[in-house]
Amino acid sequence: MVGWRRILSNILLGMALGLLCYYALTTALAWISQNELRRQTPDVPAFQTRDPAESMEGSADAMAMDFEGWEERDLAFWNGIGEGGAFGRLVIPAIGVDTLVLASSTPADLRKGPGWIEWTELPGPSGTCGIAGHRTTYGAPFRRLGELGPGDTIDLFSPYRRYRYKVVRALVVTPDRIEVVANVEHPMLVLTACHPPYSARYRLAVQAELIEVRRTRD
Repeated sequence: MVGWRRILSNILLGMALGLLCYYALTTALAWISQNELRRQTPDVPAFQTRDPAESMEGSADAMAMDFEGWEERDLAFWNGIGEGGAFGRLVIPAIGVDTLVLASSTPADLRKGPGWIEWTELPGPSGTCGIAGHRTTYGAPFRRLGELGPGDTIDLFSPYRRYRYKVVRALVVTPDRIEVVANVEHPMLVLTACHPPYSARYRLAVQAELIEVRRTRD
């Protein structure tokens, strides 16, 4: 009996160590990928490690919706990047997120960071932009996504603007409920991840409305 208990204990210990090594490895791979993305965009200050809001234009005392030159700058940038390139920078102070978003949500690209859901709209004056991310592996950028609540702010930076969103609701739905990222009259951002952690049974969707747009550079 003692021998079997020892064998079982060794098996469980081996499984635990294997899981720890797996999570450590995926976290390291995600960190390397994020640094590589930044190296690929040296001419985009908002994507680098310093505060991307340092050079923001205009007064910080009043809300703004500055879409001047949006098609020539932001839209042209997004139309010009290839699949898996750096799409934007996502900053969520309430849950400690500061990460680059990829221009694709394929499984391979989600291992490098959150990814823009290609069939949703771009951040802009209309439509719903969707971004998916991992909660448990590959750096788990959306690990604490469930902690976001109404009123929390989410900043998404393009090379030229900061798009600020305010959380309005969080929903738990089945994976087939794609209407959570459907277009609505007011521009929205929706962050999605598997739910609960370590399971793909449901999806957590955090919906946020656009409340401010400011230029960071011309």
